[in-house]
Amino acid sequence: MKILITGGGCKEYIDSVRVVTNSSTGRTSAVLADELSAKGFEVTLITAKIAIKPNSSSIKLRFFETGEELASAIKDELTSFKYDAVIHAAAVSDFVPENILIAGQTIKAGKNARKLPSGGEMTVTFKASPKIADSLHEWAALGGGEKAKVVCFKLLNNADEAAMGKAVTSLFGHSKADFVVYNDLSQITSDSHPFVILNAAGEVCGEGKTNEALAEKIEQALRAAFEPAEGVATNEVGA
Repeated sequence: MKILITGGGCKEYIDSVRVVTNSSTGRTSAVLADELSAKGFEVTLITAKIAIKPNSSSIKLRFFETGEELASAIKDELTSFKYDAVIHAAAVSDFVPENILIAGQTIKAGKNARKLPSGGEMTVTFKASPKIADSLHEWAALGGGEKAKVVCFKLLNNADEAAMGKAVTSLFGHSKADFVVYNDLSQITSDSHPFVILNAAGEVCGEGKTNEALAEKIEQALRAAFEPAEGVATNEVGA
């Protein structure tokens, strides 16, 4: 299979030097890329410039800083080449800076904005960013991947079962993903990275506690999706 993986966090510019970002390191996507490449998949990884990189030299790498650059790179890959699956693990900013109010002036925020003076106060307004996940199936189809499978990620923090179910159901609804991997930041440590994989029917088709196990379970889910006769064991959940 030919697989596109995204990873790392977005940097959204307030001005030419100041940014808002998140805590994503890109470690999960790097491990997924290495593990799946070692299993014989043809892997392209689109990752943040400062993210942890995979070790394998056989992986095609592309880099981004902003969410807009990430979306452009994904669209270019999916519409230019036929991919069998997309694993969208990048931490995309939900909001991006739009305008800056400083010293009574409104300035358009962004990488091209001049460096703002320090020592005073400023107000930054944000706008909602487009949901990249919602376009993955469409872009893949344009490149010949009409049957491409999409794996999306949902990271929560100290969420109860009801909140988890609502978030995952919403993601399935607007993205039309084939699988969603969810985990909770409060459970992640340097030694453990618990996860659960759900399919669109709300069935558990994989769970574990390491990124290496995640790669194995995603591989099994994808192979089963393309070879349904082999199947995978599933369990109902109340999501």
